This record gives sequence, structure tokens and C-alpha cells, in this order.
Amino acid sequence: MGLFLQTVIAPDCTEGEIRKALQQAAAQGSDMELDPAQCRYAVHGNGVSVLLNDGCIGFEALAEALSTQVGKPVMLLYIYDGDFWGYFLCENGSVLDTFNPMPDYFEEIPEEQKESMRGNAALIADYFHVDPAAIEKYLVFWTWEDSEEEDGKAYEDDEFDRGEDWQMADFMRSLGYPYEW
Repeated sequence: MGLFLQTVIAPDCTEGEIRKALQQAAAQGSDMELDPAQCRYAVHGNGVSVLLNDGCIGFEALAEALSTQVGKPVMLLYIYDGDFWGYFLCENGSVLDTFNPMPDYFEEIPEEQKESMRGNAALIADYFHVDPAAIEKYLVFWTWEDSEEEDGKAYEDDEFDRGEDWQMADFMRSLGYPYEW
């Protein structure tokens, strides 16, 4: 079994706000297996990041719930089974943007549905106050071959190659939320 990991980044949010939102989400969604006391928090100049506890299975539903509770945008990033990373960006309980580099991972899906998982660099850039050019090379689809072979880095200063699940950490750093706990 590979790595399953989830982290939340909440721009313009305080640690207290996100802790309270996680406690409320845990109380409402027992099937998420969310334990706020086991989460790890990091404060950044532009918001908060949270490494969720092992076994938490919130994904999209958790991102929607947290964005509703804090009344601000929330991005939930994940690594799925050590095979790929992705995210859900939500605001006020609605999904604004989704990225999954391997949309056919579970089964073949229609092209329109794939496109909805491509990610939107311009939208993300607006919410995180970064240049879209600094993140757009992360938002590309992978093939199984990409995930099995080194495919090069999206940006010169990256630590991880395209096709690697940990490319998520490079993406987070580019948004101003380094993966550090």
C-alpha cells in the first residue's frame, strides 16, 4: 500500500480559524476519520497550512466543509496511494477548481470530465497572489509511463520530477506554503 496524505492550505486564514473549522468538520463528519488534535499546523505570512492526521479521508467533502466554516478559500491537496497528487480549491462550500494529473486512474472517463480536472493556473494565481507562470507547469496530465520514469522537473528549482507524487510539495512551495512541519 502506498502513501495517502492530505494537507490543507488556507490563505488569509488564522490558525485559530482553521482549528475551529477542523473541529466542527470532525464533529459533523465522523466518516472522515478526522482528528484535529493529531493534525500539524504551520502559520505562514499569508495564511495557514495543516497536515491532516493519518487515516483522514475527507478530500472534496472536507475542503467544502472547511471553506464553509471559515468563509474563506481553502485548498485541500492530497497524495493518492503514492501514485499521484491533486487538489480541490473551495470557497463558501463550492468547488472552484480541481486538479488530478491522472483523471483516468480508476476508469476511462469522458474528455469533458477530464478537462474539469485540469486545474486553472490563472484562478489559483488570483487566490494565492502568485504569477500563473510560476505554477502552470505543475498542472499537466500524466500517463502511467510518466509516473514510472523521471520526466524532469516542472521548474528548475523544484525538488521533485513530473510524474512524482511529491511534486505536490513543489507546488505548495510555489504558492507560498512550503511543506514543512
